[in-house]
Amino acid sequence: MNLFNRSIFLVLVGITFFGIFFAGCLDAPDYPHALQPVESINILVQQKDKSFSTILKVNPSDSATIKAQVVPKKYQNDIAFEWFYSFDGKDSLLSQDQSYTFYPNKNDGSIPNKLIAIDGDGNYQIQEFKVVVNTPPELSNFTAPANGDVLYGSESSAFLFEWYSTDSDIISGDTLFHILEIDGKSYNVGTLLQVKQSGFKPGEHKFRVIVSDLYGDSDTLSYVKFNIIDTLEAK
Repeated sequence: MNLFNRSIFLVLVGITFFGIFFAGCLDAPDYPHALQPVESINILVQQKDKSFSTILKVNPSDSATIKAQVVPKKYQNDIAFEWFYSFDGKDSLLSQDQSYTFYPNKNDGSIPNKLIAIDGDGNYQIQEFKVVVNTPPELSNFTAPANGDVLYGSESSAFLFEWYSTDSDIISGDTLFHILEIDGKSYNVGTLLQVKQSGFKPGEHKFRVIVSDLYGDSDTLSYVKFNIIDTLEAK
């Protein structure tokens, strides 16, 4: 083979190689496929008569509705939605609609945690999320002092303030935090259920307790009023 023929042969081989390379590149799909011209998809939850919210937190006592919202909204009807419960690498299809209503149960696979949005051209977007099922904490009406109690002592006397709070989520790792408010002044007492406080002048006083959990749900006691009678003055 002369030099001229050898050069042509090398050129043909090069063209063939690059042709196969570029053809392979053109056939390789993008991943994940982008929904065009959708900017974003928001996931919202609603319970009772409340508005839809992007805070994915629900109470187990009522049914909830989850829905997908496309931005811009004008493309909403062009997208198909599939809601899944995904666990241990397995997907269970729950619904094929813009919204899905379920009854929250912490041990139930009916709560979706994965959304696939698909347009008419087969482009899709996958979103994984978590819906928190949380029971709000509750405060008991039994407190010390109780409403209307009369306490005897002086400004140096340390009076006991005690209250009780409950939350069924405690066994699941939730934690309750308390704020004790006495005569308009707040004390962050954390997980405590009782404290002692002094410095009270004779007369009427009031207090209340606010409890909140890790997920921001809370409960507040009505004001409890009590009276202090100074035993030193009485003498």
